[in-house]
Amino acid sequence: MNRSQLIIWGFKLLCVFGLTFVLCGNVVNAQDKPKSPIESLTDDNFKKKIAKGFVLIKFTAPYQMKKLDGKLFDGVKGFEGCVIYEVDHSQVKKVVKKIRIRNYPSIALFHDGKKKDVWKADMDGVVDVTNKDLKKAISNALAGDVF
Repeated sequence: MNRSQLIIWGFKLLCVFGLTFVLCGNVVNAQDKPKSPIESLTDDNFKKKIAKGFVLIKFTAPYQMKKLDGKLFDGVKGFEGCVIYEVDHSQVKKVVKKIRIRNYPSIALFHDGKKKDVWKADMDGVVDVTNKDLKKAISNALAGDVF
């Protein structure tokens, strides 16, 4: 093989490896990615999302003073089938206005589409609730349906 044939052969080999890398890289990148923890709720689909079972909504804002403790929802997700969504207040302006949430973060509990309880943050962004309070509210809502 002369020098020009080696260069052409090397270029072809490089192109094959490059194309393989790019195509396989896109296949790997396109695999199922984990869902974002923030569910995309809007004013349009809000009623549909809260229609069945227990739904706990965390209303947040980019300018909120404090974040909710991650341990607050330990044991609540899945308790009596409870589902937890986190939503930015700007995505559900009509809902926020109807529930009268002004401070963030705030939490609302819905059961079968009806509002059961709301825990609103104070002016410092502190929500005075524990996971026991959340479970108790779910249990009380169930007991209310029986009697």
